[in-house]
Amino acid sequence: MTYVQTTPPAAEPLTLAEVNWRTGHWLNGRLGATTLADAIAAILTDHGFHDFDVSGVSGDLVGYVQGETTSARALLSPLAEVFRIDVVEDAGRLTFRSRDAASLPPRTIEVSAEIEGEPPWRETRGHDSDFAAEVVLGSYNPALDYEQSSARSRRMRTGSGRILTYDVPAVLAEEAAIVAAELAVRDQWISRRRLDFSLSPAEIEVQPGDPIRVPGVGGTFLVSRVEEGTVRRVEARQHATAAPPAPVEETDRPRDDGTESDAFAPVLHFLDLPRFASGSGESFARAAALCRPWQRIVLSSSSTTEGYAFRASLDRPARLGRLAVPLPPGTVSGRFDRRSAIELELFFGGLFSASTGAALAGANRVAIRSLAGAWEIATFVQAEETAPGRWRLTVLLRGLAGTEDAMMAGAEAGAPVVVLDEAVAPLGLSADERGRSLNWLGEGMATSGARVGPFSFAGGLRAETPLAPVHLRGRREAGGVHLSWVRRGRFEADDWEASEIPLDEPEERYRVDILDGVEVRRTAETGTPAFLYTAADEFTDFGAPQQSLAIRVRQVGRAVPLGLPSNAVISLDI
Repeated sequence: MTYVQTTPPAAEPLTLAEVNWRTGHWLNGRLGATTLADAIAAILTDHGFHDFDVSGVSGDLVGYVQGETTSARALLSPLAEVFRIDVVEDAGRLTFRSRDAASLPPRTIEVSAEIEGEPPWRETRGHDSDFAAEVVLGSYNPALDYEQSSARSRRMRTGSGRILTYDVPAVLAEEAAIVAAELAVRDQWISRRRLDFSLSPAEIEVQPGDPIRVPGVGGTFLVSRVEEGTVRRVEARQHATAAPPAPVEETDRPRDDGTESDAFAPVLHFLDLPRFASGSGESFARAAALCRPWQRIVLSSSSTTEGYAFRASLDRPARLGRLAVPLPPGTVSGRFDRRSAIELELFFGGLFSASTGAALAGANRVAIRSLAGAWEIATFVQAEETAPGRWRLTVLLRGLAGTEDAMMAGAEAGAPVVVLDEAVAPLGLSADERGRSLNWLGEGMATSGARVGPFSFAGGLRAETPLAPVHLRGRREAGGVHLSWVRRGRFEADDWEASEIPLDEPEERYRVDILDGVEVRRTAETGTPAFLYTAADEFTDFGAPQQSLAIRVRQVGRAVPLGLPSNAVISLDI
């Protein structure tokens, strides 16, 4: 919860009139109050500045105390830091903009300057110990005859024990001080992620204070510095707007134990994924989570209901969502589908369009839980935000990484959707834990004792499941019906120039089922991608030669005995 300390402490509980005034029901005395923009304008004018713009500044400030003659910078710096105001100078004009309430729509950086020997962009992340776990804001409280008081933010449970203190010579209502302290500690933790990239000198639209998005990097960033030269070197930090906390009521007064809110209800998905990239099979048992406000989540597991051991840390919020409309079964795998669309509601972050080449190389991958329970892997080229938080994805590649079974099952409205980026972390399973059902707990690192679970999850099998063979064919010969197919591989199988892809099982074996509707008439195994269904067996099974045969072929595996099925109905000459 929010902890508020005043000097001296309030002795009497709030009256109904005071509560109504604090929560905004009554406007008595508010309409004539000074705004933060007015205070900044007055300071600038008093110091001889006239070319400035404070229209982008929001917030209230009852008053500001200037105890000695000093510079405008010295007076404005504490306000800019506490209230998260970005200042930009352009051609001698100072522009002030509130970071949260008056942010512009983010600009997507589609093209960056290529510098030999340097990556297109570089992301860095500060260590937890470099950031404060708590913010204490000192100011003058008008409700206490303008005596000094302090507002303390909730303490974040992190590896840092630092406390950041601001002593601002400003007159602030208790509620405004609490909001400023809460948002200050949140803002510094969000800004741990830093991004550096370069732009062409002609790209002059990007200026300090602008929110941006970079394809391939999750989240919105705020430009903090631009260095002009042969290229424009841009430094940015992560940024996320937030609604201010609710005003403090009498029930929000400090408790003796000083603990924080127990509100911890993340959306947590455990995913048993196929091999859609390089890595060991068990590394594709992964998890993704999102909670508001975001905090690092630690996952622990146990084979029983006690003795949970650390397994993985979810350090980034995942871009999670759900289907807004049902996704019908797909019929084409491996080719672009330009007629269908995925419509989803995204809970966090955004999406971006990509070229067809980038999509083929692995960009814009999403996982969708199908009606069959398996996750379909799909890629999109075009992304359009049709409403706030609602996206329409088109030009699709569906059923990737051997997930045709999930594609053909389709998905219902409300089915989970997960953007497959760095936020989807491996669970750290060992090879002997593959397919074992374990109990999992999720614990929030910023909320002491907060946890969700246990969840039962067994992962690592889908990545070891042999893929369904393709190109099932058959022809009638003198000795019977000759069936053939083409083997597929789960890894290192994309070399178009290779005469044969590597075998990802100890030996090559297949199980062939001859079907009559849903009934299995005959089952056989073969060590090659071909099988002869003899005329004698056909007569035994059906009593006469058939004009068509329904067959099912599955590859035999080691970790998973039977792979995904491939079904076909083959027309034959009699």
